[in-house]
Amino acid sequence: MRATGRWRVRNGSGRWGLGLAALAAVAIPFAVIAALDPRIGLLRPRPAGEAGRESAQGADRAPAEMPARLPDRAAEAPAPGRPCPVCAAPAVIGVVPPLVSAPIRGTLPDSEIQIPDVSAERAARRERLIGWTAHPDRVSGSAAHLDLVGLVYTAPREAGAGYRALAIDLAGAPDRAVVVVTEQPVTLALTSIPPDRAGALGVESSAAFDLAQGRPGLLAGFRALPYGAAEVAPVLDPVRSGPETLRDFCAALRLWAVQYGLPPGRTRYTLIENPTRIALAGEAVQTDGTARGRVSGRRLARLCRV
Repeated sequence: MRATGRWRVRNGSGRWGLGLAALAAVAIPFAVIAALDPRIGLLRPRPAGEAGRESAQGADRAPAEMPARLPDRAAEAPAPGRPCPVCAAPAVIGVVPPLVSAPIRGTLPDSEIQIPDVSAERAARRERLIGWTAHPDRVSGSAAHLDLVGLVYTAPREAGAGYRALAIDLAGAPDRAVVVVTEQPVTLALTSIPPDRAGALGVESSAAFDLAQGRPGLLAGFRALPYGAAEVAPVLDPVRSGPETLRDFCAALRLWAVQYGLPPGRTRYTLIENPTRIALAGEAVQTDGTARGRVSGRRLARLCRV
């Protein structure tokens, strides 16, 4: 067919295809260029990560295969060698499980020896003893000589007895004061002239102590571990004690010498075993116990290097 001086070819569908053929001839080169151009990347190799994700997504979309039969309950139990963190003992009907409480102190290994709580008793006695302690200004200069007496007990106390009793008599030595050094609980009774003499007795004790007949001003002071002292003098054996014991004892001796306002040369130390009575008459020491050693004056000063 001829129209307007041009020939057109009709395709099989009865439509004109010459224009489409010309359009295809122009578009094909551009399509090849776009496919091969790396900046466009239509044929660029895809990263392995993207391919893996698509494979995983495809696997997720795949229908899950159902097992032929459900597994046995025994197969779900943990292996014998691996404890089950959430397993519990089966409950028994009608039986109430016992309540779980905190462990009782003393039923488990403990570095401390378990004893009753005596803190209130100790605090009350300490306050009472402080009430029987003289003002330090009344103690300084109240004695011309100072006797430190160490007590060592080798005989057991009688059954049912309380603190060991010790009577100290200073009636025959009104110019001397006594400091008792003990490692066992004692109850002290003091006789002095005049009866209301201030600061005639001091105490160094690693155990509790008490006064049989306390009164205000009787004590010159005290240091006792149960009543809050950080350290106390040990009972000194002048012959057998080691350097550490000697050092601690001499430090306490200096403290008491300062308390009474005396030079160390006016101090004396006596070790007595199992006494119940001690009496001073001048420079003599009388006791029903056994004297185990005495050191005084320059010898004591050399021993303590003061």
